[in-house]
Amino acid sequence: MIAWRDELNIGVETVDRQHQELVRSLNEFLEACTQQKGKEKVEETLEFLIGYTVRHFRDEEELMKESRYPVYADHKREHDQFVQEIGELRQQIRDKGPSVLTTIKLNRTLVDWLIRHIQKNDQQFGDFLRTQKA
Repeated sequence: MIAWRDELNIGVETVDRQHQELVRSLNEFLEACTQQKGKEKVEETLEFLIGYTVRHFRDEEELMKESRYPVYADHKREHDQFVQEIGELRQQIRDKGPSVLTTIKLNRTLVDWLIRHIQKNDQQFGDFLRTQKA
């Protein structure tokens, strides 16, 4: 499970709320996997998480375009690669069921990528926005 920490806040209220929701939903997914709640629960939670991530990325990218964020294209490329990778893992789960290996890989991908991305890339965007307001 992932505990929300203040250092995950980037200083943009809407983005921070969405990040908190992503972490909450990620924790639900991890719990479903840990409890071996079956393919349906794992898939249902994963579908919500993927859908929410896509909406969050769209909102975040819109803020980047509006603020003329200079590394928008790189940031968007990371988002797109993540969505593609998660989509491939989702397909594996649909085809073969939530095996221990795919579940571990998916958990690691989701947790590692999202937390690293928030702490590095999204923090840089938050820093950029703060300098624009100063």
